[in-house]
Amino acid sequence: TIVHATLDPMDLNKDVPAEYALIGDAKLSLAALSEAMADRDHAQAENRRGAVQKRIADLKAAWLGEWQAKRTNNEAPINPYRVLNELNQTVDIDNTIITHDAGSPRDQLSPFWTSTTPLSYIGWGKTTQLGYGLGLAMGAKVAAPEKTCINVWGDAAIGFTGMDFETAVRERIPILSILMNNFSMAIEIPIMRVAQEKYGSTDISGNYADMAKAFGGYGERITDPGDIRAAIERGIAATQDGQPALLEFITDKEITISNE
Repeated sequence: TIVHATLDPMDLNKDVPAEYALIGDAKLSLAALSEAMADRDHAQAENRRGAVQKRIADLKAAWLGEWQAKRTNNEAPINPYRVLNELNQTVDIDNTIITHDAGSPRDQLSPFWTSTTPLSYIGWGKTTQLGYGLGLAMGAKVAAPEKTCINVWGDAAIGFTGMDFETAVRERIPILSILMNNFSMAIEIPIMRVAQEKYGSTDISGNYADMAKAFGGYGERITDPGDIRAAIERGIAATQDGQPALLEFITDKEITISNE
């Protein structure tokens, strides 16, 4: 049974059909739901807890097994799922705030990132403009300067708001920016096949690590999967020294996403 709580009724049934709708502020809706269930007998649910947790763990383990090859891929260009897997294993999750960008980075990060503390994962809709994640990471760092604040984006997104990396340098906002550069809008190639063949409409180019360095930040281009973890550690060290860091990973044109 799907229950959808949302502030905007226009959101209902867009992706997943809901049997019940709770229209209103999420905090108020949850409080009302909690109050309505206060007198219920929860013993049966408590008795099922272990079995449900095991079922979820088994399903997750099987799902991760299906993705293991991509998440540990050792080929170059680098698979973006390998980058995100290494990122997940390198940063201090408890003291990290992370956000994705629109398009592929959202679909690649959101299924696999496991947050351990409240307000540490800034997830947002798939129709928001490209480049939005940079400003979110900067705002998070201003609000929580003790945290490692990360945005994950692609070469299309940096074309929209990349110049504002200079703002991070100028205003001394030391974020860690993880850029996936495959020199294309890869997810659009199957859709824009004719435009790509005739005009190269999905092609993008640039050396964004050099751009970051020219702005006064830390910039590094990574092409070897074996260098991913050390590069992330260097990027984090730069932010701890007060310098915004941009790590540019040269990735393949991966378009497979998880629907689970």
